[in-house]
Amino acid sequence: ELPITATDKDGNESDSATATVTDTTAPEAPTVNDVTSDDTTISGKAEPGSTVTVTFPDGTTAEGTADEDGNYTIDIPSNVDLKGGE
Repeated sequence: ELPITATDKDGNESDSATATVTDTTAPEAPTVNDVTSDDTTISGKAEPGSTVTVTFPDGTTAEGTADEDGNYTIDIPSNVDLKGGE
């Protein structure tokens, strides 16, 4: 948020108005660390604070949030059976 005021020629200052800056730029694609069929999590890097969504081959989805350094870790749901090459 940005506080904004006006001051007249005599130095009288107005009350403050607030402008909110909206981020309209989509984040870059996240990176993903190698995943094996034995793993129970998927991890990588994304824009800090962004929500990362994984869609598995059976349509199941799982989400996680990238921390302040951009690292995320998402649990692979127990009903998802990853096979090599997926």
